[in-house]
Amino acid sequence: MPAEGEPVVHLARHPGKIEVHLATLESLFDRVSPPSYPHTGPSVEESVAKFLLDAAREDRGRSEVGLVFTLDGPPQGAADEAAARSQVNRFFENEAELAALKLRVNRSEGLGSLRYAIPLITVALLIAGLFYSQLGSLNGEGYLLSLSYLVFITIVWVMLWDPLEVLLFDSYFIRQRVRACQKLAAASVAFVYPSAPGQSSSPTDH
Repeated sequence: MPAEGEPVVHLARHPGKIEVHLATLESLFDRVSPPSYPHTGPSVEESVAKFLLDAAREDRGRSEVGLVFTLDGPPQGAADEAAARSQVNRFFENEAELAALKLRVNRSEGLGSLRYAIPLITVALLIAGLFYSQLGSLNGEGYLLSLSYLVFITIVWVMLWDPLEVLLFDSYFIRQRVRACQKLAAASVAFVYPSAPGQSSSPTDH
């Protein structure tokens, strides 16, 4: 059984909807740690934020998503729900801005790495081409020429790997995070109180 306040993550996926089960509305936020820039209010609790982000990334085919929080505590007032709803959206809006900044820095550093690597790659390719053109033309030195050729081809690959990894692979995953955060920033947020006496199980969503 989860500890009190620990989110119960539903494994079932519903198209366009993410569900999280919490003890109370307070469990949704981390009110112990001070907010970190650019957040100005309490952050969404770390495990909840991670699950929401991963679920939004998994459902990448949909441009919109709805969040449903099932709360075991008593129903909250409309003002408290509105404040929590706004804080969730604002949290992911800030996270989207941070991820977009990381994407721009990643692209800048990748291009810088590529500019640094191009002269070395050019020299290595020229030398490798020189060795390759001589393969088979000199008796008794074919092995050394082949080894030298492979060494310089390896240098080319090593010099290309970092900028390619940064510009292609890293950028792809950062873009996915940006899109997921943007979806969560624009998501509808609903609250459900299944244990409240006399309360309907339908979510409150404004």
